[in-house]
Parts: sequence; C-alpha cells; structure tokens
Amino acid sequence: MEVTTTDSRAKSDLDDSRSGWFPSAVRDIESISLAEVAEGKTRLLNRVESKHLMTVGQCKRLIQAISDSYRVLEVRDVRVGRYETQYYDDDSFTSYIQHHNGKGNRYKLRLRHYEASGETYLEVKKKSNKGSTEKQRMKTSWPPTRFLPEEECFLEAAFPYDCQEFRPVLKTGYERSTLVSTEFPERITFDTAVLFSNGKQNISYPGLVIGEVKREKGVKNSPAQRALRSMGIQERSFSKYCVGVSLLYDQLKHNRFKPNLRFIAGLSQGGRQPC
Repeated sequence: MEVTTTDSRAKSDLDDSRSGWFPSAVRDIESISLAEVAEGKTRLLNRVESKHLMTVGQCKRLIQAISDSYRVLEVRDVRVGRYETQYYDDDSFTSYIQHHNGKGNRYKLRLRHYEASGETYLEVKKKSNKGSTEKQRMKTSWPPTRFLPEEECFLEAAFPYDCQEFRPVLKTGYERSTLVSTEFPERITFDTAVLFSNGKQNISYPGLVIGEVKREKGVKNSPAQRALRSMGIQERSFSKYCVGVSLLYDQLKHNRFKPNLRFIAGLSQGGRQPC
C-alpha cells in the first residue's frame, strides 16, 4: 500500500503504480466493440455480481486460462482504459453505513468517467435484498460539478434520497480491462492500479487486482467461474466505495470491512493470502 497526502498527486501516483503488464496480458485476445456490447446480451443492467481479489500473477494465469472463451472490450484501439469515479454521500454517510450494517435495498450515487471513450455517466446503483444489482444512469459531463437541473430530475425518479444533501466524499481511479463471454450473458472486469482519494489523502494498491464477474441470474458454470474455482480464488464481498471510505475516514465504524482491509494489504504486498 502507498499513501500520499496531496490530491494534486493523484494522477501521478496512479501513473507510477502501472507495471505495464496489463496490456500485454490481453493483447492476443479477439476484440469486441462497445457498440456490440451495448446491442448484445451482455449489457447486464440487471445482473448478479461476484468479486474476486487476486495478485497480478493470479490475474495473468486466469486471463490465460479463459482467453479462448472471451473477447476483450476495445474502445478507440484501447483495451485497458482508465476509469475515474466520484462517489457521493451525505454528512451522516448514509450509503456507507447502510452497507456496513448489511441493509438490503441500499443505494450508491456516483459519477463515472471513462477516459478511453470520453463518456461520463451519473449513476444510481441499487443492491436488492435478494442479491441482484440494478443500475440506472444518464449521460453527463466531467469533471464533477454541482448537480444540474436535468440531473436533479433524473435523481428524483431514480434515487430515494434528497440529492441536495449528498456531496463528493471519495474519488477512485483504476485501470480496467473487460472480457466479454462469447457464449454466456457474462462479463468479467479486471481493475488494477487502484487509487482512493478524498481530496486530502491518497492511498493506492499497485499489487492488487479486483476481478468482478457480472452475469445474468442462472449463469453458474462459465469458463471464468470454473477457472476461479480451480485456482482457489474465492468470492469476497467487496466494495471500492466502502473500502475507500474505511481507509480515508477513520472516524467512521468499519469493523465489517477489516477482513478485506487486511486481505488487500497482504495481496498488494505480494504476500500469502490469509486464511
């Protein structure tokens, strides 16, 4: 783990943590365009997700094992894109506390920017008490500003809280590559060079890879899922937002997230996975 204390260094910290291995890992996989994903069966706005934390070495082996069954998302000739996400919460950290307490039907409010395509979306993400994830979003602009009138109208319909009470509390940055199944309604994303910032302090995990399998319900034995099982990479409940808040706002309770904090610290340093 690396820690800095000036927000102006956030991008340079992310650049320094890049190892150069990610593009070569997906270089020889057949590509798929953003339009093909948007028009196909893998849009997955209503989906089931599972997260899997791994080292760089594990990620390389996993991609190698499943490369024949997936295509890699390519946007403007870029296969590994930089993502920036601004998360919002109120002064009581309602979104964070609800997740910490295991509340069903909880919401996250965020602004996500895709550097490769230049697109930005205001998103409301709902996790139901049945484990499914629903996402509503609208196109907007970057960098973040106050909510515009059209955004307020969108949030009034999609978000159960007063958006005027919510403010930026966390920004994340990471590099992402997305593999799209050629057979199943499923995608798997790999995030590396993960950086958390609250405007005053930055914390990065250069040796950590966050894999996320996103699939329709009923997809239970895809090549990615089989490979993860065979490698012993277990599913973990994990939220970038909650981990980032736990790290950067130590006055908030975070007992529920301590196992993940210890786990990712070990992985990022290249150590053994704790039992």
